[in-house]
Amino acid sequence: MATFCRVVLCSRFGIRLPSRWFPRLSFSSDAGSDPPPADRPRSGFAAAFDQQSELQREAQLSAAGPRSSTAVDEQSFASLLRRSPLIQMGPAKDRVVTGKIFHVLGDDLYVDFGGKFHCVVRRPAGGENLQRGTRVRLRLQDLELTAQFLGGTTDTTLLEAQAVLLSPLEGRENQNRD
Repeated sequence: MATFCRVVLCSRFGIRLPSRWFPRLSFSSDAGSDPPPADRPRSGFAAAFDQQSELQREAQLSAAGPRSSTAVDEQSFASLLRRSPLIQMGPAKDRVVTGKIFHVLGDDLYVDFGGKFHCVVRRPAGGENLQRGTRVRLRLQDLELTAQFLGGTTDTTLLEAQAVLLSPLEGRENQNRD
């Protein structure tokens, strides 16, 4: 371990440490001999360490050099969030969106509109044509239904959005299904 620390300090920071701080540990018969000559090829950990050090130096030089026009500029989290579709949409209350029915259970229609959660709406009277795969228009009321239990201090999500079914979306996709 001491040899490893010495190699790391010497190669990364160019520090030359006295050998009395890190005595050479050797289990071979030539314990008193000098270290291997520099012209002999390295193998094992030393070769891998040298290769990684060289790659790091190249990466630092390329990062410090002039930026190429093809490189993508790094953006902050705040700028990415500002440009996201969810934030661009604005407040969800009373927003009209389109969705697709992905499950029907009795008179309940489960609609995926692309939000964090799906919504569950009641099938209107005379809405037998609203089947799985039908596209519909919805008016969003809340993107995430939350409530507190009695005595609770934090909100618990119901993993659903709240919306009102406006009408089926008339289009080529729904006409081709028949």
